[in-house]
Amino acid sequence: MYKSESSLVRQFVQRLERPDSPWGSLQTSQEFEFSRGRTDVVALVGGGSHLIAFEAKLEKWRVALQQAYRNTCFAHSSYVVLPRHVALRAEKHFQDFRYRNVGICYIDGGAISILVASEKREPLQPWILSAAVAAVRSRNGQNGRTRTRRSPDMRKARHAIRGTSR
Repeated sequence: MYKSESSLVRQFVQRLERPDSPWGSLQTSQEFEFSRGRTDVVALVGGGSHLIAFEAKLEKWRVALQQAYRNTCFAHSSYVVLPRHVALRAEKHFQDFRYRNVGICYIDGGAISILVASEKREPLQPWILSAAVAAVRSRNGQNGRTRTRRSPDMRKARHAIRGTSR
């Protein structure tokens, strides 16, 4: 279905930026870079009190789970984005996702479906959260991707969907 991870991300962001997304109205930025890696998509919900990180993979859901778990250090919620058939396979291991507070979602036709929800939690590294929020806000109103480089500050320095898996 998807020829590349970037095509999955592109379709996901198009649906994510619609007002009828599961998280409502939000702003996004792609490829947020921080000291431990790069997150495919970060999204700011509403007035900016909830940052969600998304990791996309075509097949390797375990790798996506580890990357999404890493993102919980700065994001209030974290999800993996997978093709439908891979998401359904990963859902069989929903306890691993729940334990790490990482959600699973996929694109179903014209909408985003959530199989496992990630609850909103306070991130452990607020200075990275601030950089991610700034990346999203700087992209607002611009086209293309926003890449955020690591800054010297980073070295020192109630919206939640609650659901149950099937």
